[in-house]
Amino acid sequence: MILADRVTLFGKICNSPAFQLRPNPDPNQNSSSAMKLDGKLVQGVDKTLKSMYLEQQKNGGDLTTLNETSNEQKKKKNPSMQNTRVWLANKMKGELVTEHDPDGRPSMLQRLIRGGVGESKSKHKAPIHLKPVGRLDMMTEGLMIFTNDGQYARDLELPKNFLWRTYRVRVHGRLTPMKMRAMRVGVTARIDDNINVEGDASVASPTGKMMKYKGIKVSIERKTPQSGRRQRRNGSEEVRGTNTWLRITCTEGKNRQLRRILGALGLDVTRLIRISYGDYDLNTIPPGKAIEVPARDYASMKKKGQLFTGDSKSKKKVKEKATEEPRSTVEWVNYA
Repeated sequence: MILADRVTLFGKICNSPAFQLRPNPDPNQNSSSAMKLDGKLVQGVDKTLKSMYLEQQKNGGDLTTLNETSNEQKKKKNPSMQNTRVWLANKMKGELVTEHDPDGRPSMLQRLIRGGVGESKSKHKAPIHLKPVGRLDMMTEGLMIFTNDGQYARDLELPKNFLWRTYRVRVHGRLTPMKMRAMRVGVTARIDDNINVEGDASVASPTGKMMKYKGIKVSIERKTPQSGRRQRRNGSEEVRGTNTWLRITCTEGKNRQLRRILGALGLDVTRLIRISYGDYDLNTIPPGKAIEVPARDYASMKKKGQLFTGDSKSKKKVKEKATEEPRSTVEWVNYA
């Protein structure tokens, strides 16, 4: 879309996926032409720009130094992140998060590099080697994080740091309270190693391996009737089934985790979108686009920690029982 000159920012054509989003210098904040796709305004961008403008006015700084000011504040908190740079990208369906694919399938990294993402700030330096934080499979969309700092990428990926990954998932099938409870408690699912992508569907060859997945947070966003009806015997029509949109949060990043959990419960995943990773959010980044944002210290992120506290409480009760004084045995008295 960008390379085809379909995206404009304040009336000017964006010809590179790498750009910095800055507030409108106009004090009236007329953002009616903030960002447009094929001449239509991208919703939500004007509100983001207005909040950025108000925040900068409170600090009394220059509008052109908004991102630089945020970066300086982060560097003071963590000196090891002085040279860390971060890009957020909205991965499109059908792309691989890899530099080279022997089968010649579309590469997200190659597309971003061609668009200028990862260019060095100095003209005399070589382009930055982009390191992805985790992976998304070919048919999954949404937020991908790229950085020039390998250690920072590793810190974000480590399960022991409990960073929340949040997804919007569209599933087809019968969703019951028991299935919702199973997702929250934990599911043992079969691992399908041989994955072949045919059209818009992923076909897996079953294996004998099983894997235990921890509990995840899940809530229902909405249910929509599936297109397509069947005729009842009495002549009336009946909707075939429903598509349900779920919001799921987990702290693990295992391969095809959500697809396997939902598949084990008889639910078909028809769309999977990651919308946040720690304190990094997808927001209104258009599909295929990438923007550079200030690096956030993972240690100070708010969206992290264990999803459920039930396990720690149960362990505490077990410990308390173990420390209790042993009760005396019952002595039976024979009155005969």
